[in-house]
Amino acid sequence: MVTYVPLSVNKRGRDMVIVLWTMSAVSAVFLGLRLYTKVLRRRRLYWDDYFILAAWILLALSASSTTANVRRGFGQHIFEIPLENLVDITFGVLSNISGFASILAVACSKTSFAITLLRLSDGWMKWFIWSLLILLNTSHYLSALFFWVSCNPPAKTYNRTLPGTCWPDYVSRNYSFFVGACSAFSDFALALLPWRILLRYNMYNREKIGVAIAMSMGVFAGVICIIKMTTIPLLYGDDFTYESFPLVVWGFVEPAVTIMAASIPMLRHLFKSLRRDGDLSTTTSGLRTAQSTTNQPTNRRQNFLQNLRKHAGEKEGDDGPTVARESKADLEKAVLTSNGKDSATTAAEKSGDDNRSDSSILAKVQLQGTSSACPSNDKGGRGVFMSKLGKAT
Repeated sequence: MVTYVPLSVNKRGRDMVIVLWTMSAVSAVFLGLRLYTKVLRRRRLYWDDYFILAAWILLALSASSTTANVRRGFGQHIFEIPLENLVDITFGVLSNISGFASILAVACSKTSFAITLLRLSDGWMKWFIWSLLILLNTSHYLSALFFWVSCNPPAKTYNRTLPGTCWPDYVSRNYSFFVGACSAFSDFALALLPWRILLRYNMYNREKIGVAIAMSMGVFAGVICIIKMTTIPLLYGDDFTYESFPLVVWGFVEPAVTIMAASIPMLRHLFKSLRRDGDLSTTTSGLRTAQSTTNQPTNRRQNFLQNLRKHAGEKEGDDGPTVARESKADLEKAVLTSNGKDSATTAAEKSGDDNRSDSSILAKVQLQGTSSACPSNDKGGRGVFMSKLGKAT
């Protein structure tokens, strides 16, 4: 009979569950935005999308298995866990499933980004990426398999009460270090390759750096992998249910961060769409303001003359119509002399303002928006790369 341990008692396990499901939720947001961008652009899913979707499903499976084991006491000191929970076969099966799914999630998430780069590269870089894929997947799939076959009989891997033998700890530990080294090397290599690819294209530095940074977020996964490697020995201690907390957390954070990093390059299309909609809204508002402005009187000379006529009319009641007419004529003459523009020029300016159309304003805005673009005759330049990047993402 299994005894469930409350999270209020198992505080270390509670923290583990919070981290796992928080990272699952955040990575799900990035993945969802990535897939939404594909739908928005009416692009079909490619192999990199299927791999990253599989990575998240495996991540959720790992989080679910770990959560179930936390309810059984995982996260506490081994002597605090009820004995019936430790000898229960479910405890060992859930532990194997958690580690198995977490390692496969790492492999699938990094394979996804490597496939994206394959569509942008050629020559020796394509062969190099294929070599990374073979190394990465072979090492990780074997590591995941060892969770189930490292003992004889294999059932002893999840039921330690059975008679039999298992591989020495140093074999599993050393191979885990090797897998971690392969993973970290792949992360840094895949993060640097976009910079090498972009060197071949004639693009402005700001644009080139922006694209390269967006495609190099995997470097954070490499750093996390190195941190995870420092916690591997904790799995082989006498109190592994308590001490393995950092290994479980970092082993889960690594694929979650990789999913986010691999999705960022695809999100640039969504950001561009939102920015374009914002610019269009601003332009429309400006057009409405311009239309309302052109409908108002713009000839200050006429306004001033109206005020003068009003002033002259007031004098007519005091001094008689003769004085008013003379005063009015003198003032109009003075204004005409000091104006500096004849009536024909003023009329032409007003006509030009009134005849300005929405299409001319839009044309000006579009011209300003494209003034910083790269020259259209750059061979192998921005247009070529953006076309390949658009197809790949």
